[in-house]
Amino acid sequence: MHNDSDETSAQSIPGNALRLWVATLGACIALFVNLAHADTASGTISYQSKVGPILVNVKNVYFVKGPDAVSGKTIRHLIFSSADLSAKIKGCVKISCTDSDLNEGMTVDLDAGPRLNYWVVGNGQRVQYSGTAKPETLELTTDTAQRIAGKLTIDDSGSGGAKASVDFDATMMKAFEK
Repeated sequence: MHNDSDETSAQSIPGNALRLWVATLGACIALFVNLAHADTASGTISYQSKVGPILVNVKNVYFVKGPDAVSGKTIRHLIFSSADLSAKIKGCVKISCTDSDLNEGMTVDLDAGPRLNYWVVGNGQRVQYSGTAKPETLELTTDTAQRIAGKLTIDDSGSGGAKASVDFDATMMKAFEK
């Protein structure tokens, strides 16, 4: 005895399995593409604070852009960190949020003015130092809308500031509207 409905359902199983596999693969690819990730950096940031020396071994760099809090002008913002801040930055709605979990590291604002604005933080944000640096302290080997790479070398230690020597290669993680 031949049952057409059994034959039809047996033939559709491989098609359904294939559709399920393709859908799962597509979801995995979309998840992978949307995952925020840190780009690698190497170097150190140091600052002699009143409570003692701060030394940060930089492992991660993040490149974001958005409006400057003071001028409203769109700036490029680099975040150098010893910790992985990918998930936090990916979840931010405003550019100002990107630094809130930076406990040890440095931020550098490009395009905010004639000098580079930087902020050094250590000891769980209990030690902070803000300064500016000449643009030539940032030697870029790549400078595109989607990628910045090069070496940052700041030495303001003689005047009580920070010292940084970091090699990095960062792709754009996020562009903020506010």
